[in-house]
Amino acid sequence: MKTSILVIGALVVAVGAAAAWHWHAGAGTADAAPENAAEPSALVRVQQVARQSMPRTLDTFGDIAAGKPESLSFPQPGQLLRLPLVPGQRLRRGDIVAVIGTDPNTAAAYAQAANAVGFAQRELKRQQELAGLQLATQSQVDAARKQLEDSQAALAAQAKLGGAHASVTLTAPFDAVVTALPVAQGERVAAGAPVAQLGPTGHPRALLAIEPARSAAVKPGMAVTLKPLLDGAAPIMARIATIDGVIDPKSQMVTAIVDLPASAAAGLVIGTRVEATITLGEGNVWSVPRQAVLSDDQGSYLFQVAGGHARRVAVNVLGETARTYGVDGPIDPAQQVVVLGNYELHDGMPVREAKQ
Repeated sequence: MKTSILVIGALVVAVGAAAAWHWHAGAGTADAAPENAAEPSALVRVQQVARQSMPRTLDTFGDIAAGKPESLSFPQPGQLLRLPLVPGQRLRRGDIVAVIGTDPNTAAAYAQAANAVGFAQRELKRQQELAGLQLATQSQVDAARKQLEDSQAALAAQAKLGGAHASVTLTAPFDAVVTALPVAQGERVAAGAPVAQLGPTGHPRALLAIEPARSAAVKPGMAVTLKPLLDGAAPIMARIATIDGVIDPKSQMVTAIVDLPASAAAGLVIGTRVEATITLGEGNVWSVPRQAVLSDDQGSYLFQVAGGHARRVAVNVLGETARTYGVDGPIDPAQQVVVLGNYELHDGMPVREAKQ
């Protein structure tokens, strides 16, 4: 009986010792695992890059606008009897812009000028008759003639002010589009007050929005390619005419103006949106495939491989072609640039180079 108890006790001790050994061995293995685990790496494809000359460009948007607006007005005060226009309406040369009723004071001034001419004519005739009878001197005749000439000039001025007619019609001096109507039909307007603003359609323009930070690089005379956002519309080659020196309060952008030949914009409606590529000049830049350049809230960047790890490099995009970007930044020419597999990388991440 005692022998059985001793055997059972020995077996329990042996089992406990074995369990303790396995537990220590497992704990040791678990502790060692993090030290031996390898950091995951990414499979990438790399490419050597080099500097080359490339056009530096600036991409932006804008729209087609009429030529520089001109204000039309009446030289005399009066009441607008007709104003058959709406903003955006197209006009042909000679179309009616507005009709104004002559102000009573203007009509009275014209009548007075006409009476003065009649009086001066009669006075000149009388002085000439007296001179023929040797009852008036030549100087008196000359004075009467001058009085007639002065009164005739005053009458002509009043006629230009509209006093000769009960109403005056204002017509479009060129083909145009109505850009603004500062008054309404029935209003009384002062002499010279703008009645309508017309933008010539024979001299269309493109108004481009430039970011203020980039506006200093845009100069008059730079080549620009305009692509109307219409199906089948052909690109338009032009040049920058002027660039504003202030920021537009509505768009918070700087406006660059491009004058267009009428033939190039003949089929475009005023207000058509366009894409624009401005050529800023030539530059010696790093030429990299387009897919190599990424961007986030910190700006544009790419990855180079240094010692088997990815190195993030901040870059500025200065130009582009159909397949490449021209960039500038602290790129190491001895390190290759990641062109595929860069979306999953972060700075310092191990990488494996794929075979070409």
